[in-house]
Formats: sequence, C-alpha cells, structure tokens
Amino acid sequence: MNKLACIFTFVSLVLASCGEEPKPQSNKAAPAPASQPAPEPAPQTPAPSPQAAAESPKAETPSTPARPSYTVRGEVDTLPGIESSVLRLHHERIPTFANKDGKIGKDSQGRPGMKPMTMSFAKGADVSYEGLKAGDKVEVTFEVIWDAALPDDRLVITKLTKLPAETKLDFEGQPSVTDPKPVAKPQPK
Repeated sequence: MNKLACIFTFVSLVLASCGEEPKPQSNKAAPAPASQPAPEPAPQTPAPSPQAAAESPKAETPSTPARPSYTVRGEVDTLPGIESSVLRLHHERIPTFANKDGKIGKDSQGRPGMKPMTMSFAKGADVSYEGLKAGDKVEVTFEVIWDAALPDDRLVITKLTKLPAETKLDFEGQPSVTDPKPVAKPQPK
C-alpha cells in the first residue's frame, strides 16, 4: 500500500472512532501490487446515540484552581478551642501573596502583597499544635484553597515550625500579640 493510502486509512480510522464519516479521496490510491495481500477493511465503530453519549462518563478536566503556597513568620494569637476550630496568627508581610487571579496587589502604602495582619488558618493533616501557646513565634507554610466551601478552610497550614522566643518579627508598626495592652483611662463624666 502506498503512503497516501496509509494516511487515508489512518484518517478513516480516527474519524470512525469519533463517529465521523471520512470524506471521499480526491486522489485515487494506486491499487496494491498483486504480490501483497490487500489490507483488511478497518472495522467501523458506529457513532453513539445522543442518549448514550449523554450517559457515558466524560473525561474530567481539572476545574480546581492551582493551590499557591506561601511561607511566613508570625505570632500565635489564638489556638483552636471551644469557640473556634482555627489557629489565629498575626503574620508579617507576605510580599508575593497573589489574589485568586494570580495577581500581586498593593496595600494602601503601595507595598506589594499582603500587609501584616491577624488571620485564621486551618490545620493541615500532618501539622501539630502540641506545645504551642498564644504569643509563640512560628513560621508556617500554608496553601490557599480559593474554592474552599468555608472561608476558615481557605488557608491551610501544611508545615509549622516553632521559632526561638527571641526571634524579631516585623509587623511594620503594628502591635505584637505579646505587647502590653494599653490601659484605657476613665473618661470624666
């Protein structure tokens, strides 16, 4: 069989598997020489009915957005307990933090990423909070799950390391969890 006939047979098989009928050849292929047996016709696969096509399982395409991961240092504000199932952490700036569209924003001072703030983080499967208390300094790596059902499940800690107590953190002028709270002066009546 010549090269053109091989290509036509291949295209016919591909189209048949998709339920398409091949278009007639414009150039006739030369007949096979008598010394070679004629190729067997390709089996024809019938096109599925619309009902069968609707019922057949379709290939799943990933619809889950990528899960970006960040590492940041901070102080434990609140551990999970009776009132909350999340760890609240006052963290330093995350200069590479990007929004759901993958774009790094700027804060009100024009600095990139996410400014220091206190946020809630869910606990990942291999993470332990054993021995932690409010005010402890930690470094966490977390994933952002943009399509999480609940906001408290959106930021998930995948790694947590306790830092030495003398570690200096930069909250850009914001008070630390361990800073003494200002005492409110009574207002005159």
